[in-house]
Amino acid sequence: MTLPKKISFVIFFMMCPLTTYAGSGIDQVLIPSGEYSLGSLYCEEEQGNADWCKDESPRKIKLDAFRIDKYEVSNDNYRECFIAGVCEPSVLHDDRPNDFNKPLQPVVFVNWKDARAYCAWREGDLPTEAQWEVAAEGKKLGGAHFGQPYGNGSPKNIGKFEANSNGLFDMMGNVYEWTRYSSDNSSSAPTLKNKVVRGGSWSSPSHYLRTSDRVAKDPELRYSDVGFRCVNIE
Repeated sequence: MTLPKKISFVIFFMMCPLTTYAGSGIDQVLIPSGEYSLGSLYCEEEQGNADWCKDESPRKIKLDAFRIDKYEVSNDNYRECFIAGVCEPSVLHDDRPNDFNKPLQPVVFVNWKDARAYCAWREGDLPTEAQWEVAAEGKKLGGAHFGQPYGNGSPKNIGKFEANSNGLFDMMGNVYEWTRYSSDNSSSAPTLKNKVVRGGSWSSPSHYLRTSDRVAKDPELRYSDVGFRCVNIE
């Protein structure tokens, strides 16, 4: 969700201390090259191909190997990029700054360009939708934080719940995650306005916590329920 108009932003400079945490989002998991299945029959079988989900048709793709962050990028991680003079400062909801400001919570209120700048600083990029979905899929999806009311809900610390089958944490719930390309589902069209977020968030109902679900967001806006993780090509 976007910030209401009446809410201003607070610049996040030196508000939380650096901490040492071995799994703070820098560790990555290797996803091997191969042929993978994307999409699902959920929309056809349970929603009558409703407009909001009809872009989830099953299909096969081939992917090269890549590494993806084991954890969502945290406030601590992002702050290091800011201190390095590369990333823009993150911003906070000034009515409830402490709800989103803890060092090990996933960083939010960063727009799509901010997220890509951070990943580029680490010599990587945001995942494509295909990379994200393959990484999120598995025999078990992992634990999830979701269904919280906006007025008093917020993300949990990264890695708090069980990992998925690929050893990745918080792929479902906690915060939506920016992906690289546009909402027409084409990897060849990175300049269209809306970008896709995946995975559901702390404020999402359960039916948005599906690996195939796609939600379009304005890349220039900052959201309390959208964060990100990075990939590097193997």
